[in-house]
Amino acid sequence: MELCYMVSISVLEEILQSEAKPDTIYTLLTSGDTVTVVHFGVSGLINQFAFPIVHRIPDVPEDEGTLMLLVATERSREWQSFWHPLENKLLHCCSLNTVA
Repeated sequence: MELCYMVSISVLEEILQSEAKPDTIYTLLTSGDTVTVVHFGVSGLINQFAFPIVHRIPDVPEDEGTLMLLVATERSREWQSFWHPLENKLLHCCSLNTVA
């Protein structure tokens, strides 16, 4: 069983921007039923990852109302360098928002 997270585009954007370095940037691209995270460095594309959109909330701005499912299924070195910092932030967010 894989650990997964359902987050909005805006939450993922906040987390990725906090992980960006002066020489790298993250961009989110929404297309159809997926959101793709594109990671650029000084020399160009570093890597990209796509996540499925699982729910859209009507009458809510797209960045807040579009929810995607983040699941760590890849095992490449690039994926791990992307996923581990992201998962640490997601775990921290979840622990702050846990309802007792």
